[in-house]
Amino acid sequence: MNKRKALLAGIGIVFLNFLVAQNLVPVWDFDTGSKAVTAAPLVKNNTIYVGNGAGVFYAIDLSTGQQKWKFDTKGNIQAKAVLFEDKVFFESANVFYALNVKTGKEVWRFNPEIEPEIFDYQGVEYPYKLDPFDNQRSAPTLHEGVIYVGTTNGKLYGLDQKGGRIVLELSSDNNSPIRSSPLIAGSRLYFGDWSGKVYCYDFDEQKIRWKKKTYHYQKPYFTFGGVVSSFSIHGDLLYFGARNYTLNVLDAKTGERVWSYTDPEKGWIISDPVVYNDTLYIGGSDNFTLYAFSPSLGNTHWASRGERNIIAKPVVTEKWVIYASGNGYNTSEQGMIAILDRMTGEKKNQYYTPQAVFSAPVLNEDQLIYGCHDGKIYCIELVNP
Repeated sequence: MNKRKALLAGIGIVFLNFLVAQNLVPVWDFDTGSKAVTAAPLVKNNTIYVGNGAGVFYAIDLSTGQQKWKFDTKGNIQAKAVLFEDKVFFESANVFYALNVKTGKEVWRFNPEIEPEIFDYQGVEYPYKLDPFDNQRSAPTLHEGVIYVGTTNGKLYGLDQKGGRIVLELSSDNNSPIRSSPLIAGSRLYFGDWSGKVYCYDFDEQKIRWKKKTYHYQKPYFTFGGVVSSFSIHGDLLYFGARNYTLNVLDAKTGERVWSYTDPEKGWIISDPVVYNDTLYIGGSDNFTLYAFSPSLGNTHWASRGERNIIAKPVVTEKWVIYASGNGYNTSEQGMIAILDRMTGEKKNQYYTPQAVFSAPVLNEDQLIYGCHDGKIYCIELVNP
């Protein structure tokens, strides 16, 4: 017991009680030296691929937590990578890289030559951000040998995975930045933009089939409205998170709204949606709430209130819903990871992390891997949670 206490104290995780300490066991942590790791890790073939806020992309051995290789882009990395054949692809500061998965050597890069966005708010600069809370960027989607990804300049590119050649280029209205991660379902591609519009592109017709604005009132404040999550589809319904206190669920064929839910506290319902066993799970930001909805009707099965902003995609299993959170206004404060009963939303387990966690956790068998704002990547073992 003394050895375990020393280990837990050493990596800075604060457990609530002895029972929780038995159930959540640290395996290792890896220090990237950056101020933040907000990108979700990609776990493939016993290797973790992830980048940090300083623009360094790592391959880390899942079993040991030791570095295999690293690649420095000198930008910033906020989105999850994608693996295809012998290459791993990711975005850093508006430039797109394809690296050899074994060596970390650059295979090709695509640079759309976008001017770096630097937001100044009350005398504080936020490099590569559109505002202080711009914590999500477009993660790539691989489909039939083409990588689809959105950019700050309002373009959605389809890049040939072999050499980075542009095979498709779409534009949002008024070149509104694209922070959402695209979804391809059948012959259609879905994405959203910073102004709150959702687009459906038809590959067969080679045109935008429909587009829909997700709010029709005046923005209540300047940070409001952007569609920033990944998309999920269930049946004919389309789900996504946004900087909007109304969750709008659209008909995937027509773009018409089927149902909606408005948070009475007017907190953004912003995280990536997950549909599992006919239930929609999605997190809210300033309302600190993880929701479970009927995906077709919008009835609320349960809403579990937490303590901090929920931005990242939850992990959903047969028994559990696991989500990460943190203080979006002061990311250096402790974050929290919670384990909920999937059927009831009852909190079964929780622990505090050294700082905010906006990196979507990945569950690999019984190990949870995530990045933290303290610049570290953690691997935690779930023992009979």
